[in-house]
Amino acid sequence: MRVVVVGLGVMGLPTVRALAERGHEVIGIDRHGISAPAGSSAGMTRIFRLAHDRPGDIVLAKKALERWRELEAMSGETLIDQVGLVLRGEPVSEWVAALRDADVPVEELTPADRERVFPELAHRPDEPAAFVPEDGMLFAAKGLAAVAAAARKAGAELSTPERMLAVEETPSGVRVTTDQRVLEADLAVLAVGPWAQSLLEPLGLRLPLAPAIGQVSYWRGGAWERRPSLIDFVADGKLGVYGLPTPGKGYKIGLDYGSEEAWDTEAAAWPPRAFEEECNRDWVLAHAPGLATDGPHLTEGCPWTMTPDGEYFIDRRGAITVATGCSGHAFKFMPIMGELIADIAEGRPAWPEADIFRLDRMPPDAPFDLVETPMGPRIGL
Repeated sequence: MRVVVVGLGVMGLPTVRALAERGHEVIGIDRHGISAPAGSSAGMTRIFRLAHDRPGDIVLAKKALERWRELEAMSGETLIDQVGLVLRGEPVSEWVAALRDADVPVEELTPADRERVFPELAHRPDEPAAFVPEDGMLFAAKGLAAVAAAARKAGAELSTPERMLAVEETPSGVRVTTDQRVLEADLAVLAVGPWAQSLLEPLGLRLPLAPAIGQVSYWRGGAWERRPSLIDFVADGKLGVYGLPTPGKGYKIGLDYGSEEAWDTEAAAWPPRAFEEECNRDWVLAHAPGLATDGPHLTEGCPWTMTPDGEYFIDRRGAITVATGCSGHAFKFMPIMGELIADIAEGRPAWPEADIFRLDRMPPDAPFDLVETPMGPRIGL
């Protein structure tokens, strides 16, 4: 079959690879380019975690870890660094139970253990905490480059920048019109991230999606570049925060919320929002004082496509497969995303762990839960 994949981020690019390796003729296009700052898959690093509270997500993460290792062997690059992950806050006990049910090593941390695992972090002894040693961080840009190389090796065409203007079903399949050409194909896969709503509605597909911009700041901190990643859960008006080491840049810290008003369909990059950077600094002063000497030295924005339940939309309608709704946590699954989406595009049943991603699981006007933050009500991850 001939397949056009629109969007070459963490969902679309591995789908191009999977379909090409299965013998299909595949054309992948992206309006900005692979790892471009405008898209949801930009940046040097991401958190990798087996840690989830949904058993199906743990199963998927285990499969993804195997594929990350295979991708490392194929590319000759180090793509994942298992520096561990610290979880802290009220949901920790539920996550620990889910991990133990899935036979994933996890250590509940006493106050002394916390000092051992992450000595520079200001700990809160009244809150539960845990350490997941097989988790850590991913070299995101290197991972995308490795998948792109594999896709080209399998015969796929990757075209960037090339912008899709319209897609329509035809008697023989689909027609994709771009700013450069018209492509006739048997199938199309739309992995278009935060641009999904405007591109899907002409097809009669309305999904509860909310584009939002997340923001991270980088702090220099010496030993922090070898410390675990961090998830600091939201509770009682406290900001949810995540962090991870980024070699050469320091420690990356982000607030666990997206700004809907910052989204701009035509933006090519995301300027820092000063007040959110100040909130990031406030958290660092309170919880990571060793980082607060001269930072942050860099702040970046990244779009997320939020869904009400925090899960993806991956499903097929006619000759078009939709893959969207990263909700800020798709990158860790990248090596299996392509296999999962390619199966659905080929008309195979959804994986049992991925049945929850179907399009019809909620109405198009399903509400989002908003959390009060210093920046006003926000959609929380």
